[in-house]
Amino acid sequence: MKKCKLMVLLLWCAGCMSAQAQVDCSATGKLPLVCLIPFTTNASVGNAGLTGVATAAAIDGSIGAQLSQLPLAVSAPGTAVLVVKGNPQVFDNLGPILLDRPDSVGRGNLVFGFNFQQFTFNHLDGIDLASVPFAYSASGNGSSQYIEQQQHISFKYNQYVALATYGLPKNTDVTVIVPYARVSIGAGAISATAYNLNTQGQIVSTNAIGDSYVPGFASGIGDISVNVKHVLWSGGDGGRGSLAAGGVLRVPTGDALNYLGSGAYGVNLYALTSYKSRVSPHAKIAYQWNTNSVLLNPSGTGPNKQLPGGVQFAAGADYGVNRHLTISGDVISTQSANANSISIGTVSLNYATPPTPGTTSATLNTVNTFQDTYTTANLSTGLKWKPFRRMKLILYGNVLLPLNNVGLRPDPSPSGGISYSFKTR
Repeated sequence: MKKCKLMVLLLWCAGCMSAQAQVDCSATGKLPLVCLIPFTTNASVGNAGLTGVATAAAIDGSIGAQLSQLPLAVSAPGTAVLVVKGNPQVFDNLGPILLDRPDSVGRGNLVFGFNFQQFTFNHLDGIDLASVPFAYSASGNGSSQYIEQQQHISFKYNQYVALATYGLPKNTDVTVIVPYARVSIGAGAISATAYNLNTQGQIVSTNAIGDSYVPGFASGIGDISVNVKHVLWSGGDGGRGSLAAGGVLRVPTGDALNYLGSGAYGVNLYALTSYKSRVSPHAKIAYQWNTNSVLLNPSGTGPNKQLPGGVQFAAGADYGVNRHLTISGDVISTQSANANSISIGTVSLNYATPPTPGTTSATLNTVNTFQDTYTTANLSTGLKWKPFRRMKLILYGNVLLPLNNVGLRPDPSPSGGISYSFKTR
């Protein structure tokens, strides 16, 4: 009991240190990854107006905040048991991949799992990350300017997750989830143009600014989570129906400013149901709640804001081809309530002297920030394979396919994993 209390205390302390961290993106030296976009736009190095700094920081904040909403396996997959005429029998259908099944692994059973997920992101709020328009006002040396450029952002995120699930008495399972992430991000300012303004805010001249590109890398432990699930009901024909409820506590142990964690505590309460047959349908409904995160205040100049959460829903089915192979498919949706979002807008500047007849103004493309509530949808489909009849070893592969283009969206994202279960003393 004392060891458990000590572990909880250590996780709490580590989370506090991560959640309270702040950064000044105008500082010198090696900066965290959340500073790459403000740095390459020059919107954080002292000559940009507050709007430019806030907009650049909002792009980073949107990216970082939505990483915490990625679908993540919350239980090490194991075999299920059917009770047929009072006799327990192993159920051939191996179940879903990214979703938990509403069955216990069994008292005294321990299941170890490991999985890998690879994400290459291409869009943010419907805007191509390879070409994000960005314009802001700047001043220096007694003159004022408007800077227009295209931001080219490349972002790859590889996540390695270790899980351990232990079956307690009374059909309760406890899972500890430890992720490790490798982040690769690059930000560049392309085709930058300076519009030099007079005191009336009119364009008097323009000049090109050289392109810039800054890469960044980070790796480390992410946010550790603990999942507790309890089977509420298991019955019907041969015990094929099941209903469970549980909760996941996420502790901010990852470095949020390097996109390795969320920077916030999170609680996810959920309910699961399924019917076990050769074609086994299942569903999940949940609600995600988060505390405040430094990701929504990366410049450290204001108060941290609450990380978006919301309702989550998933439904799908598994088809047991035989006792060794199962095909799994799910639609997974996640709501982000009152989240920082961006959209494309314009800024119009008048010329002091029109460069050509009829040309009185220049229209600059940029991004605007606003609050929005949206729901991302993904299709998860894959295979689970049990190569040996008696050995409780399961291998699986999966691909996650975006179904809509809101929030932070990746290319089709592959994943794979392995699990092994055994009876403890």
